[in-house]
Amino acid sequence: MGCRVEPAVNTSLGRELLRLVLPALLMQVVQTVGWLGEAVFVSRLGKVELAAIGLVGEITWLLSTLTTIVTVSATTLVAQRWGAGDLAGARGFMRAAVQQAILFGLLASAAWFLRDLIWQGMGAEISIRRVAEFYLLIALASFPLMNLAASWGAAFRGIGDMRTPFFVSAIATSCHLLANATLTPIWGLKGAASALAFSRIVAVAVFALFIRKSPLNAATDKLVAFESGYHRQLLRLGIPAGVQNFFWAFGSVVFFSLLNRARDGTEAVAAFTAGIRVESLAFMVAMAFGMATQTIVGQSVGAGNWKRGWQGTWMSTFWCIVVILPVCAVLFFASDWLASYLSTDPTTHRYTAYYLRVAALAEPFWAISMTTGAALQGAGDTRTPALIAILTQWLFCIPLTYLLCVLKGHSPIVAWWLVGASGFLTGAVTATAFVLFWLKRSDA
Repeated sequence: MGCRVEPAVNTSLGRELLRLVLPALLMQVVQTVGWLGEAVFVSRLGKVELAAIGLVGEITWLLSTLTTIVTVSATTLVAQRWGAGDLAGARGFMRAAVQQAILFGLLASAAWFLRDLIWQGMGAEISIRRVAEFYLLIALASFPLMNLAASWGAAFRGIGDMRTPFFVSAIATSCHLLANATLTPIWGLKGAASALAFSRIVAVAVFALFIRKSPLNAATDKLVAFESGYHRQLLRLGIPAGVQNFFWAFGSVVFFSLLNRARDGTEAVAAFTAGIRVESLAFMVAMAFGMATQTIVGQSVGAGNWKRGWQGTWMSTFWCIVVILPVCAVLFFASDWLASYLSTDPTTHRYTAYYLRVAALAEPFWAISMTTGAALQGAGDTRTPALIAILTQWLFCIPLTYLLCVLKGHSPIVAWWLVGASGFLTGAVTATAFVLFWLKRSDA
């Protein structure tokens, strides 16, 4: 085959982390701006419309389980092959990832035919369901495009190229915001849905241009070629990550449903929708460092350098916390000011501001869970992070929210504290699991 590349594991670890984190962080900033921008435009339509996109977001997040199966395994396996100097293997995994992304995207689109059952399961009010119907249709119809772009982005991250996904994201998000600014005031939520579809089309088109100039370009020449070995390895790593995402996303759907049934249900759902979008200002930092950690660890393990993977994980975790703390301070002390931009309803505003203060305290622990969890994934262990995330959510946060907020009738603010406590548990347990895993497999 003769397709070899020079491993990138001999470069300075600090320089490599900086090279990976900066574009990944910028990409998260861009995506967050787009996410918040959509919320701002829709919030001007009313609290029902804001709650509607929140509920659709939970549905698509649940379906993104199918995306996670592809992206987590693709990044890890492409990174390991790249670290080992095997370009042909990296191309093979990317080709298989694209095939799976398209297939899983089509399966997600079929959820449209189950929408009535989904709405009922979420306990969505009739007023919200009517408003959200068209937005859900467009979000599901364009899901294969989102999946395709995500698979390409995962492969680029695997070879250590974070700049290309950033450029694509910047272009697509700019189009999303411009379309929202133009269409949402005219067409309402249908305009926001059209803007979403347009941005996904743009992302795929721009990725297609970049992929032809990348080292992975040969992977697009025979997309119809099916190589079962690559698919089996992708699924072996991807399914546990997908299960994690499914239970986490389904848990979020259940959480939304519990909020709907709690005191001030519509206001609580709208506040949580707005709050998690603002919280993403901190979450995006952890996401960026998590992406960088997975790439560094994957390439290091592929090259047989476990010590570098250990050092890279803790370096990434340390700097992630350093960067995230000022963001958390802003969320905490400016919570009322931030909430005022996302709601004009007094009750929704109060719940949103309180959520932001709790989130600011919990976010550093979520960050620890994301960097150490990404390290485990990069090393090929996708089961442990999945199990931890599932147990802390389903054995702690959800049952107590049901007990205290639904059965006992306490304020949704109690639910906010339960979410924060879940973050602390997840961070502590994931970090411990990482240490135990590494001590068994290396001389760190």
